[in-house]
Amino acid sequence: MPAGIALGLPPFVVWLVTVSGSLLSVVVVGTTGGALRDRLVRGRADSGAPRTGRLYRIWMRHGVPGWGLISPLVMAPPMGTAVALLLGAPRRRLLVWMAAGVVLWTSILVLAGTIGLGVVHLILGPARP
Repeated sequence: MPAGIALGLPPFVVWLVTVSGSLLSVVVVGTTGGALRDRLVRGRADSGAPRTGRLYRIWMRHGVPGWGLISPLVMAPPMGTAVALLLGAPRRRLLVWMAAGVVLWTSILVLAGTIGLGVVHLILGPARP
């Protein structure tokens, strides 16, 4: 995303490409991750999800909405989706909240990058070829 902004691509194009790629990866992990998780934990007495640790505490405190809105910022969206599935998130609900988080944070970061680059150009002047 920063490269697209720095190269002078229109912010909407950077936003659209970033959201599209992130949502595609979230959907792929979301649709295949549940079956893979079931296969990996089949035959185990527990659900396969760890019941201790920092991620589990965050999960228990904020649930699917909190995870979907926060994880795209702190880790790659497909990784956040995989971790949530491992922790037992319902797939459809997770995909909705992950999509909301991806759109939210991509919008904020593209806006911040565009404004930041504008400030740099204001201070230093536009780049000369």
